[in-house]
Amino acid sequence: MSVNRDLGILFVASHFSHARRLRLCDPMAGSGVRAARYLLETTNVEHVVAADSGQDAVELSQQTIRLNGLKERTTVIHVDAHTLLSQHAVDRFDIIDLDPFGSPAPFFESALRATAAGGVIAATATDMGPLSGARPTACMRKYGVSTVRTEFEKEIAIRTLASCLLSVASRLELGIDIAFSHATDHYARLYAVVGKGKKAANHALAKLGYITYCPSCLCRSEARSMSAVGGECVNCGAVTKIGGPFWLGDLWDRLTVESMVRRTPSLESSRLSEIQRMLDLIREELDSPSFYYTTDTISSVYRLKPPSVPWLLQSLRNDGYRASRTHFSPTGFRTDAPLQTVVASFEAKTKKS
Repeated sequence: MSVNRDLGILFVASHFSHARRLRLCDPMAGSGVRAARYLLETTNVEHVVAADSGQDAVELSQQTIRLNGLKERTTVIHVDAHTLLSQHAVDRFDIIDLDPFGSPAPFFESALRATAAGGVIAATATDMGPLSGARPTACMRKYGVSTVRTEFEKEIAIRTLASCLLSVASRLELGIDIAFSHATDHYARLYAVVGKGKKAANHALAKLGYITYCPSCLCRSEARSMSAVGGECVNCGAVTKIGGPFWLGDLWDRLTVESMVRRTPSLESSRLSEIQRMLDLIREELDSPSFYYTTDTISSVYRLKPPSVPWLLQSLRNDGYRASRTHFSPTGFRTDAPLQTVVASFEAKTKKS
């Protein structure tokens, strides 16, 4: 999880004003490495409350904190995450970093209650089967979303996770905005800014909606309500799959991403080049349409030779459309070009080969 922690450091250093002194909670601290890094590698985290339900983990965290000379800035507690967070419904945190084994959804309500206005909940989910659409029953049970199986499964994972967090937040008259997210390796990760009040909740709820997806031709569309969703593909007439509610809002805040990109060279990481490339790709896809395609899936469905992603992007741009790569997949791309135009580019490349 080193990249996960590296990006957490970058986010906290980039998203918040340096004038804001931050209180951070790591309620599932494990070895204490994450808590220690927040204190050592950012200038705005003032104090960390680190906790774990396992006594061995607490002792290891205490040792990590002591060896790094951080005892004065850290509180290490032997307590489960729910109990700790419920104790801070008034004395709230600026950042809560949820990094459980599996789904963070069971901790969303207690975390939301313990997050200050304008604070951030960072949540990691490793149960990619339900989130990506491979296990739809588990997805409904854990996240309350009727999912669909698509080639843009990692984006589906993030949008499902955000939808679940928002559903819990709205019941508490809270809203969220996604400031940063990524899906790499075996997990999905988001950073949600929490807003207080009915207005914030209603504003965020307007960003929930539904996806119509055709597995026959790969056509996809979004709608804000079920009444606007059809069961027949507008492109080929086949029966479509319908899923939701998903988060249909932005997955990144531009200012935060730009700041993270600028700060990356100063990051101490064994995977620095990987992080730089990921952030460069995210910056490229910032203003691109939702729901990426992949060249290998289009090639398989239409039985055409897959072009390289750079060639395809240039072809679509030459035709006047927006086109970008995506960090979610090495063969993925985003574009506002109609599906027929995308397929035509594949056909043109196949004829030239």
